[in-house]
Amino acid sequence: MFRKASLLVMALSAAALGLAHTAMADPGNAADNSIGTVQVGSTSVNPSVSASADPVQATATAPTAITGSGGNSASNSVGTVQAGGGNSSSDSIGSVQSAPVSSRPSVSVSAPGNTASVSAPTTAGGGGSNSASDSIGSIQVGGGNNADGSIGSVQAGATQTDPSIGASLARGTVALAADVLLGIFGSGNDATDSIGSVQLGGGNTAEGSILTAQSGAVMLGSTSAAPPSGGATVNAPAGIGSGGESNSATGSIGTVQIGDGNSASSSSGTVQTGPVFATPSVITGGGGGGGRGTTLKPTATGVPTATTSGIPATGAPGARETAPTRSLAGSPGRVPTSAHALGVSGIAQAAQLPFTGLGLALLIPFALALLGTGLGLRRHALA
Repeated sequence: MFRKASLLVMALSAAALGLAHTAMADPGNAADNSIGTVQVGSTSVNPSVSASADPVQATATAPTAITGSGGNSASNSVGTVQAGGGNSSSDSIGSVQSAPVSSRPSVSVSAPGNTASVSAPTTAGGGGSNSASDSIGSIQVGGGNNADGSIGSVQAGATQTDPSIGASLARGTVALAADVLLGIFGSGNDATDSIGSVQLGGGNTAEGSILTAQSGAVMLGSTSAAPPSGGATVNAPAGIGSGGESNSATGSIGTVQIGDGNSASSSSGTVQTGPVFATPSVITGGGGGGGRGTTLKPTATGVPTATTSGIPATGAPGARETAPTRSLAGSPGRVPTSAHALGVSGIAQAAQLPFTGLGLALLIPFALALLGTGLGLRRHALA
């Protein structure tokens, strides 16, 4: 009787283990006839740590996720690594593919009457899948990348990082804030049948090319705020490219394209950039407040727009009520003529030509004289 019961238990245990193995397998991953393949579906981690040494407390977190849709395919491949989902590298050698990656590391520290925090949310990649079939040594991060039949291709989807720091000191009497956004925007990279292509952001095409480097629109936005008493907010948006355009280097050799809206098909040794812009500004304030600043933030279409950022919200620790913008001398409408009066270097002076420092008042009479001379010569010629 005991022997029959033992056999029954062993049979049930074997059946349970067999069912568990089947449940653990991810039917979305395929690596038939492949060698040295690593495949992982969508995954996320949320490590955190806290420390306390009275009266100081500190906390750090770093939630990170790799998310994609669908399974991974690496049939008949050698040495392939795939993470997330939506990756395909059949018949390839040495391919590394990852679905979009996001991480939000942050650190905060507090002590009686003082708080400070630092964060750096970062994302890489957007929608779509990665394909590197029949390729050798391809690296793809994000989504919407195609490197079929290529050798040594590196592709990354739209990437953005937005580090910021904030502090409230002396029980809120001093508030500091700084925010920087750096992003490479666009959607979709194509390096089919290419050799040595590097594509960042999106909107890049380098089919059949050799040694091509392409980048979507590059945007930088920064905002920094000084202490509330007589402080200033400095904004420095800058970038290359307008967003929404594309780069094309099909059939080219040795091409570099930065920004967007560039075309160099069937060319050799070409360097191109999209439109470059930089619009720094300073907003001054006093009497317990300052104007709000602006920094570049991406919209759903991937084109950055200026939005308010970098200043603690009203009611939050270290927040302050914003005061109307005014001149440093206290008289409305007066514009400072010295950048040093703002405590910031590199700001264009009022009533002066940029880069030269020449006063406009000296050039206006000269321009009027030239205009009068030109009109006189015109009447003489018509007479």
